[in-house]
Amino acid sequence: MAKRTPGTSATASTDPISNAAIAASFGLLADLLEIRGESAFRIRAYRRAAETLATLAEPLAAIRGRGELGQVPGVGAAIADKIEQLLDTGRMRQLDEIERETPVGVAALLAVPNIGPKRARRLHAELGVGGLDDLRRALDDGRVDDLLGAGEAHRIGEGLARVQAGGDGRLPLGVAHALAHDLLARLREAAPSVERAVAAGSLRRGQETVGDLDLVAAAEEPGAVIEAFAALSAVARVEGQGPTRCRVILANGVAADLWVLPPPHWGSLLVHVTGDQYHGIKLRHLALARGGRLSEYGYTEGDRLTPFATEEEVYAFFGMQFVPPPMRHDAGEIELALKGELPAVVTRGDLRGDLHAHSDWSDGTLSLREMARAARDLGHDYLAITDHSKGLAIANGLNAERLRAQREEIAQVNREFAPFRLLQGVELEVRADGALDLADDVLAELDLVVAAIHTGLGQERARLTDRALAAIRHPLVDILAHPTGRIVGGRPGGDFDLAALVAEAARTGTVLEIDCDPSRLDLRDSHAREALAAGVTLSIDSDAHSAAGLDNLDFGIDVAQSAWVPPGRVLNTLPLDALRRQLKRNRRRG
Repeated sequence: MAKRTPGTSATASTDPISNAAIAASFGLLADLLEIRGESAFRIRAYRRAAETLATLAEPLAAIRGRGELGQVPGVGAAIADKIEQLLDTGRMRQLDEIERETPVGVAALLAVPNIGPKRARRLHAELGVGGLDDLRRALDDGRVDDLLGAGEAHRIGEGLARVQAGGDGRLPLGVAHALAHDLLARLREAAPSVERAVAAGSLRRGQETVGDLDLVAAAEEPGAVIEAFAALSAVARVEGQGPTRCRVILANGVAADLWVLPPPHWGSLLVHVTGDQYHGIKLRHLALARGGRLSEYGYTEGDRLTPFATEEEVYAFFGMQFVPPPMRHDAGEIELALKGELPAVVTRGDLRGDLHAHSDWSDGTLSLREMARAARDLGHDYLAITDHSKGLAIANGLNAERLRAQREEIAQVNREFAPFRLLQGVELEVRADGALDLADDVLAELDLVVAAIHTGLGQERARLTDRALAAIRHPLVDILAHPTGRIVGGRPGGDFDLAALVAEAARTGTVLEIDCDPSRLDLRDSHAREALAAGVTLSIDSDAHSAAGLDNLDFGIDVAQSAWVPPGRVLNTLPLDALRRQLKRNRRRG
């Protein structure tokens, strides 16, 4: 999320403050509170509010006008009051007070990737960095190298360059998904004649960042749907409008395109708007080779139009296998599909369970019983609860005593929900010195261990890689979670030697994770391909902190399909008994 620097709080004007500006205010408030060392729970509440508000398509002013601010997820009375302050005056009293008490340079530096609250404070205190210009000078004269090391200074320099260039304006996948979902819900309400409507484009392909939103709908009277879309309260202005297509700029500044055709053209429309430009060009060349033309309406040859009601019909028409949306990016998929040699890739239906999720024992929002019920209702056979270990204090991590108490509650839940099974794991912190956060005898009592590096990601490459290798080599570590530690649209992750991690995971039988949280998507598709080539087994896990988070699996499936991952290479496609036998700890015993 974009961050404001001090002095840029929005001021009252004739135009209402945008949702993006309100979200940015809450994001900045969370950052400044973290600098001051205040309650982690308050900080997390403001960050979640910022994330939610950034995804709303409808202006908060309109929601407030209906008296429904309190119905927005994560918005309680205190946050609603702050939103109203921003809507009325363009300012938030608490944020103004904290900005006045915070050194200007500290907050200004927060906009730079790889600089969090603690590092910004250190740069200010030890180097006298009082803003972005000061930071550039400190980088140029080598003072940041001396303080943080050459590798970290280089990454900060790259981040500063991106900030000063203004960035590319693309939305992280999770933000774009929530925004599109909200917009489509409003469209269906405004135009009941819509028979089908989905997001297409890079969002449907599961790309980690999204530019414009591409939406498609099927309706017998496209013009009426286009009119309803242009009139939505979420729309700030209409940039182009025709009988079947409309382009608008939303109140939050995001551009959205809607395409509408009658249902008989649904398949060709969806193919037309989903694949990247090169996939589309190759399909159109196939049509030209047959003497016709392929468009969103279907295949035209002379005066004859062949419409396609489903995507499968489009590919079948050209004698091809169906190509899943995340694979439509000109990586040889069309050539293989024409020969009937496109490999089968993992689907959501192949997953039997989820091996990385959290409960309210650490930083999740629901009880063990509630998480078990939600997973069972999704059709899972099992769910691993992997609450954080004690080293991640901000997440209320568990020590050995609390893990044993949790195990008793898990046993009770399993008796109640059988044959569904809750597994007890832990998201084990790998400390800055490479030591694991819990003793071996504690780890041996668990069903599985998911190791993770959350802190010290700015360490130099060799030291950071050694920490991850120590976890991979440990006989009781089954899975390495979100291996690079990157945040989509935020930090780039640690400077790991990924080839070394992949090679060691293959040698030791350690599983590498595709973390499905849309803010992570880690491993990314290119890394997953490298892992497959080396013979590594993968897991596709939600990293859920709530019931809704369990559906993160869809994002991870997109990553896996983009990497052409077959179901046989994914640990959690196995039934529980087979999965247990496959875990490194149990294979060693055998």
